[in-house]
Amino acid sequence: MPAQASLESARAAYLKGNYLLAHDEWLRQATLGNAEAQFNLGFLFENGQGITRDLFAAERWYELAARQNYPTASDMLVALHRKIRKENKEKLFYWLPKAESGDSVGQLAVSKILAAGKDTLKDDVEAMKWLLLALEDTKNGTTYKRMLRFKEQLQARLSGLQMQDASNRVTAWKDLRKPID
Repeated sequence: MPAQASLESARAAYLKGNYLLAHDEWLRQATLGNAEAQFNLGFLFENGQGITRDLFAAERWYELAARQNYPTASDMLVALHRKIRKENKEKLFYWLPKAESGDSVGQLAVSKILAAGKDTLKDDVEAMKWLLLALEDTKNGTTYKRMLRFKEQLQARLSGLQMQDASNRVTAWKDLRKPID
């Protein structure tokens, strides 16, 4: 099917609410470099239409469309960055008190937010601190294995000094929670 016919087919599917078919058609064209399809995929991912909402996938597709100067792609990218920052801050404010209280699920959530964060939220050393704390209290074997895989990925981004810094932060965090004699 020619590219334009495929785009029209995807647009028609989208307007009928068949988001999965629209996704498949746009994905096929987007991987071939079609900026309109890339933009439309970004929109689907941003809004979770027919697929799981994924702001980082939306960001990638908008970025590809913007690089080709697709109309409004840059504007959507800027708006999406604001949305990601806002949502990550909201998640952080939700999970941080739980993490501070020693909840390993909260600690893992904070670690993931900081590791994946954008702008001021990104802090791999602090993410490692929370992950190391979460690893100490996790009882579920499957969760523990997943956390170890995450630790390997995060550790690959850190220098030896940064790992030591994360370890020192863990010690300091624990010291602050020791009972005063």
